[in-house]
Amino acid sequence: NRSICYDDTSNGDALDNRELKTVLTAICTLLGKKIDHLGMDACLMNMVEVAYQLRNSVNYIVGSEIEEPFDGWPYTEILTYLTANTTKDTATFASEIVKRYIASYKGQGETVTQSALNVSRIADLTTKVDALADTLSASLKDASALVTNALRHSPRFYDDNYVDLACFAKSLQKKASADIQVKAADLLAALKPGKGKAILNQGKIGREVSGCCGLSIYFPAYRINSAYQHLDFATDCKWFDFLKRCLA
Repeated sequence: NRSICYDDTSNGDALDNRELKTVLTAICTLLGKKIDHLGMDACLMNMVEVAYQLRNSVNYIVGSEIEEPFDGWPYTEILTYLTANTTKDTATFASEIVKRYIASYKGQGETVTQSALNVSRIADLTTKVDALADTLSASLKDASALVTNALRHSPRFYDDNYVDLACFAKSLQKKASADIQVKAADLLAALKPGKGKAILNQGKIGREVSGCCGLSIYFPAYRINSAYQHLDFATDCKWFDFLKRCLA
């Protein structure tokens, strides 16, 4: 259950996923349309769960799946591009933010990721996640060691609570049954960046994230946070059921 917009003057109060949805839904009501672009200059925000939570209020999200350096976004470069290209569409602008963010950290010795998500395609992506989760749940007795091994060999973030979705799917494929391999391959195809895909564009710097796709998913090592069950993704999709079985 990610949080953002921490207020140091209010005992560290912040907006969690559900509150963020409430706020953005209210803004959409005032605007009479979805928000074109949501930029999140914060750590660990580009998750399946966050994008799904905001699917009815935002068209594009740009953010990082890992911790961001303290310098954050290169606002001068981003705003210079925006003011010089006012006729560009939202997708182009979102993609350019990714490019300028990554460029700003080249040669700095930092490990970074940044990705632009087409939120209108997140629901399609979650059907692939559902299919994989269903297959893993059904074969968990035989696939438990496979899942553990896949986690061990995938980049994990935030005290190992989040895992890069593409790396996890790739790791599953190596010794999986034919059915799991097919579902993992379908998910990987849906995670490839491009126009009309859930991930519009993504970039990264650093050996640790070289195989990352720019989108993570919740997979704690031992215990599921009680707040997770209240997220839209947990109630609508099948990943939460898989986690409960896997961590039982």
